[in-house]
Amino acid sequence: MRKSIVRCLLVLSTVFVAVALVACGASTGPSEAPAGQSSEEQGFAPSLDTATKCSLTVAGNYDNFEALEAEFDKFHEYYPDVELSYVKIDDYNNLVATVLGSEDAPDIFFAQEFMLDNDNYDALFAYAEDLSDPALNINLSCVRPSLLCKDDAGALPMIPVFASTSGILVNEDLFKKEGISVPTTYEELLAACEAFNNAGYPTPILAYNVPSAYGNLIGEPMYGEAAKNPEMAEKLNTLDPSAGEYMRPALEKVNDLMEHGCFNLDVCNELEDGYNALILRFFEGDIPMALSSGDTASGTAKRESQSEAFTANPFSYALYPLALTNEGASLLDKPSVQFAVNKEGANLDMTNEFMRFLVSPQELGNIASAKRLPPVTSDLSFDGVYAPFSAIDPSRIIATHEVGLADDVTIQYRVAAYKVANGEATIDEAIAGFGSYTL
Repeated sequence: MRKSIVRCLLVLSTVFVAVALVACGASTGPSEAPAGQSSEEQGFAPSLDTATKCSLTVAGNYDNFEALEAEFDKFHEYYPDVELSYVKIDDYNNLVATVLGSEDAPDIFFAQEFMLDNDNYDALFAYAEDLSDPALNINLSCVRPSLLCKDDAGALPMIPVFASTSGILVNEDLFKKEGISVPTTYEELLAACEAFNNAGYPTPILAYNVPSAYGNLIGEPMYGEAAKNPEMAEKLNTLDPSAGEYMRPALEKVNDLMEHGCFNLDVCNELEDGYNALILRFFEGDIPMALSSGDTASGTAKRESQSEAFTANPFSYALYPLALTNEGASLLDKPSVQFAVNKEGANLDMTNEFMRFLVSPQELGNIASAKRLPPVTSDLSFDGVYAPFSAIDPSRIIATHEVGLADDVTIQYRVAAYKVANGEATIDEAIAGFGSYTL
């Protein structure tokens, strides 16, 4: 039996327990917010002695984490003698458990939901505090329910700080110029592509034409169908060749999009790499839409100044959900970076105080906006780039990690979609290859 099926459940902190916490020293009770900032405005009021002196460390696999350091600075306004730092651990997944058992163990560490499924990470989660404990007073209700992952024991070992999704970057100015509405259904998407083709645009949708990029295109039909049919996910995960038939709806959609001219592959093949080149080509200003992940969208802010075309002629853009059904688009919701707390840490009370500070609509929104990744809060409109997703009905949010598809399954879909899109295989031929594809 799997270590965990990673069921992501709605966790509401409906019981707030007034607790006098002691962190790194004696507590003298709640203190006032920084001068000129009311606790109502901040959504946070210190519960520990603000004269406490100690050091807290966050460890992860990022080379640097400026967005988190900005949160350190804000927390420092409440606790000026608490030193906070971020450190990178090389070969993170293999070494983090060892580091947690050392004298230099971090107070907070990165964790991922896939680790819950793997016995190799039992040692890591042995250090993780249950962050759903009401006594911690962490406001879990501000996090989208689809992102909160419990283990088999019902504990919440980590809280998401960033999310990830996929969609289409939309040049909103081009849609306004041509009098075309941003598509919210599949029929509208096909109609928009036809209109842009008739108007002479290079390609209605830009995409990096390699197998790995097709995950952004087939994600909704793949996860959407598997979410409705647990037996489908189980059979796909075995890579049984007969399970390839489950790919047919997604591959038919890919073929249909190609036949309707939604992608000009000659233009797509001009891209030199999948991240930088796609953004800079989109910033040329003559591309209506670009297939994108949240990670790609996060790189747009830094590249605005790198694009001479965008600097000279800036335009409004945002990441929109990709509508592949006439029932409307879905939000493929997946946690990205998640924080776990080391329950063996020397300064556990202050660590929990920092988590209580960070897990609020304002601060989670701020840190996601600084990194330009999708916020994990219920209010997706906090960052204008992701605001279009806020209109999605909660019933159409798909927790991709909850579906439980193995990485090998997504590889099969991506390669098969690439082959169909490029005319290298018919739909039937691509289905017949299920289980044999590699990236």
